[in-house]
Amino acid sequence: MTKIILLDIDGVLVHPGGYRAALRATVNHFLGAEYETHEDILTDLEKRGISSEWDMAPLIIASHWNSILLQHPKQNLPEDVFSAANELQKVKIPNPITIPEFDLVAGQYPSEAAFHAGCFSSIPLELRRKLLKKTRDIQSSPTMRIFQHFTLGSENFTKTYNLPAEFGTESLLLTHDQSNIDDEIRSKLRKYHLAAFTARPSGSPAEVTGSIVGYAPEAELALELVKLTDIPLIAFGKLEYLASQHGLDPAALVKPSPVQALAGVLAAWTGEEWPSLQAANHWRETGKINETFKQLPKEFELMVVEDTMGGIRSVRTAGKILQEAGFDVDIKAIGLTSGSGAKSSAFEEANIPYFENWESLIAGVGL
Repeated sequence: MTKIILLDIDGVLVHPGGYRAALRATVNHFLGAEYETHEDILTDLEKRGISSEWDMAPLIIASHWNSILLQHPKQNLPEDVFSAANELQKVKIPNPITIPEFDLVAGQYPSEAAFHAGCFSSIPLELRRKLLKKTRDIQSSPTMRIFQHFTLGSENFTKTYNLPAEFGTESLLLTHDQSNIDDEIRSKLRKYHLAAFTARPSGSPAEVTGSIVGYAPEAELALELVKLTDIPLIAFGKLEYLASQHGLDPAALVKPSPVQALAGVLAAWTGEEWPSLQAANHWRETGKINETFKQLPKEFELMVVEDTMGGIRSVRTAGKILQEAGFDVDIKAIGLTSGSGAKSSAFEEANIPYFENWESLIAGVGL
């Protein structure tokens, strides 16, 4: 049977050491060099469906500041995030922190959902708003701006955003990321129709020409690392471009939304990113698939390899949409844990078959 495989990047194709390093560097930038971001906090966030460091950083900072202000209330705390950070770094409290539970809301990024849920109420409202909202806006979000310095490096930060660098740093993606696949695994994967499917920032769709400010090529760096630059890529930047053309919030398009998976399925089959994104958006607008989807085979296996549940939910919903449209789609979700107990538990709870590494996955599913 024809097989279409959607591949997440971080935790699947790539061991994301760069993002972890950039996250820790960003948290230290605001909380102080001695602050330790424990891995169990990060894996717990991932288990809850919070996988983007753009949300993790402000949530960790907000949790720490909330703990400080509960124990040591401060009058006249600055509303500016950087000024507040300088003030609160003077107060020391024990690690680790606990990030409160809150419901994830469709169409809202997690840190914004936490804000609307009333979390971190000890932080003054305007400071809380500036820390937790607009976390994908390079102009408005202090944490995103600092994080992008560390991921891209100062030189690429200026090229990407047309903004002066606030300090000098190398790209931690280039120095810390590692490929999870070797030549043998890559060769096995290339037998099938592939697309990368990620919430990583990226450039605009491949068919869109011209220089566009603000599209960080982080997903492309990962595909270069794993030597899969020729496969279609449906990443955050592609969705962001689609959203900009239709007056949408890209949060409504990224996984677990089925829009990203629908575009990924089409792109894997056709090799075309922008037409696939437009076709997926047509479904979002009308609830119906258009002529572009008729290029797909009537019968195929749709497989997704993920390390968290968000992408699995996206692909399962997309597969059901295609089934309802008359396609005979066999949907298979596969988890990859890299030895993480938290990820294994999440997959077990969802009844998803999972593997520790690519070697056992290849053997287990017969790729």
